Amino acid sequence: MFVKIINYILLILLLTCNSFAENKMLEVGEELTYKVYYGFIKLGEVKFKISSFDASTKKYTTTAELKNYEALPLVKINYFFESTIINIRDSIYSYRFYSSEFKEKDINHIDYTFDYEKGVIIAKSDRNFQNEESKEIKIDANKRFQDGLSLFYNARLHSLVNKNYIVPVYINSQESTVNYSFNMNKDVVSSDLKSYDMSAIKILGTAHFKGVFGLTGEFVGWLSDDDARVPLKAKFNVSIGSVTLELTSYKKKNWSPPVYDK
Repeated sequence: MFVKIINYILLILLLTCNSFAENKMLEVGEELTYKVYYGFIKLGEVKFKISSFDASTKKYTTTAELKNYEALPLVKINYFFESTIINIRDSIYSYRFYSSEFKEKDINHIDYTFDYEKGVIIAKSDRNFQNEESKEIKIDANKRFQDGLSLFYNARLHSLVNKNYIVPVYINSQESTVNYSFNMNKDVVSSDLKSYDMSAIKILGTAHFKGVFGLTGEFVGWLSDDDARVPLKAKFNVSIGSVTLELTSYKKKNWSPPVYDK
């Protein structure tokens, strides 16, 4: 009887901690802006935002904007993403993903709706809101997918548990996976964001898909070593080589990157 009571208390504490952590990581109004570097060259920036949360449906709305700098005419990147993320039993999954790719004369749209009950993904695409294509892709009823944006938040939640993850993704009209794990040993990150060294944990992984700007293969990142798990820095392989993302500004209540203390 005593053992059952202890196990029950531990379960309550675990659920409470997970809920607290989710509130810190999925905070409505959070804005994170990153500079994108190719070596010492500034290519552009990415801005992530959590726009809203519907408590009745347990759905978050998140957005991301990816743009290159006008001074780099050879690099043309201009995307807008919106992901609706649903919380199911303390885990988050993609419910709907919408993207717009802006080119000189065209706008390409992609719209995925994940209907897990029916076991299908409804995939739509068009150019300039014309010539729309729509199809249903059958999926394993037991799988729950991430899209290219929800992955950003899903990895942060996973960073609370030190284990190897194999995460199903649906990107560019294909099913694939991303593998990653975390090193919980305290690491250090230095950048122009703060005058002090920041404390972080490291994530190592491999993307088995090809994403925006040819992103694929091995990657490494550093998340703040606190309950917020804010990504501070990351390195990815893309079509032109290796690029680095560094957090340059943020809007987040009562948060600053933790100080690295040996």
